[in-house]
Amino acid sequence: MGVKDYPSYIVTEHAKERIYSRFNITKNEFDAWVSRLMSQSTFVENKDGFMKKYRLNDVVLIVDSKQKKLVTVYSQNEYDDTEVHEHTNPEVKSAINAALRDMIKRRKVKTAVKIHDNLQAVLDACDRMVNPYTNFRFTDRNWDELITNFMEVKKAVEAGMNVIEEAEKKIQEG
Repeated sequence: MGVKDYPSYIVTEHAKERIYSRFNITKNEFDAWVSRLMSQSTFVENKDGFMKKYRLNDVVLIVDSKQKKLVTVYSQNEYDDTEVHEHTNPEVKSAINAALRDMIKRRKVKTAVKIHDNLQAVLDACDRMVNPYTNFRFTDRNWDELITNFMEVKKAVEAGMNVIEEAEKKIQEG
């Protein structure tokens, strides 16, 4: 179990960068994390030449057994996505897409309600600002309310569009 003679392996710069970025490991945790990974991983397969693939849970590591280097580390989930899409049952895909289309419609309505409520508040603040009988001492408060509600409209549109676009993208991916 584990990479044979793992303490003698060096970690390539590439592998270090990947570990820091993909697994959020700090420099203080690095040595212990790599040691545990290499000592507890299970051999999966031989790759090209002297490259070997090991795995610990969902973490995959590639080592060069001749040069005794840890070459790269990645999460198995990063590569699972493409395999799942290719093998997903058409009936399941259809059900998922129908659910996504329904969610898109509900999200559009929810976003429209948020926009409506905040636009009404913007209009109310505008009315108070342009009303000739409004005292100027309330201008700053009315302006702040107008801007706050306008920003809420903008935030509601952006959040709604992000969800809708992502769902539409998933439908197109199949």
